[in-house]
Amino acid sequence: MKIRLFLLILLLCRLIYGNSTDSTAYYVDSAVLETEKGNITITFFDKDAPDHVQNFKNLVNEGFYNGKLFHRIVKDFVIQTGRADKNDTELLNPEINKIHFRGAVGAARKDDKVNPEMKSDPTEFYISLRPKPELDGKYTIFGRVAEGMVVVEEISKMKTNDEDFPVEPVKIAKAYLKKYFDKEKYEYFKNIIDN
Repeated sequence: MKIRLFLLILLLCRLIYGNSTDSTAYYVDSAVLETEKGNITITFFDKDAPDHVQNFKNLVNEGFYNGKLFHRIVKDFVIQTGRADKNDTELLNPEINKIHFRGAVGAARKDDKVNPEMKSDPTEFYISLRPKPELDGKYTIFGRVAEGMVVVEEISKMKTNDEDFPVEPVKIAKAYLKKYFDKEKYEYFKNIIDN
């Protein structure tokens, strides 16, 4: 009985995820943020936050993030960027499905007093430096840092003033979309299929 169940699960994995040697199934959309400290590659949670992901991709394609400063750096908490020159853009409805882990990419928002619906800022986002359970259920997480957490940590060490603004500006020189080979996903499913 156990062997039959295992074989059934193995067959289902092959049908859903394809052959483990077919690596094309593991290429996913990503955004690369080029900074003077190095590159940060972000992959997306398309199923959990589809509107936020599409909005972010659109902004990247439009070149919105090119030249944007990391305007908020809080040690052991977040680095934040994407501040718009004007605040007349429509807020995004919340898509709160993920928790805050190291490398989580979330949409910034105003606090509950002025934003009880927890709607997201359409342009500003942050990268979490540590798990932050106190923020879970309050912000939309739409991606993760797939590569470049060392760069995120380096930026987080920048000296800041009393308002968490870096004394020496750090900016995104260029942001662009590209396909990314998700090695973690590949290894995970390869181990299931091969074992």
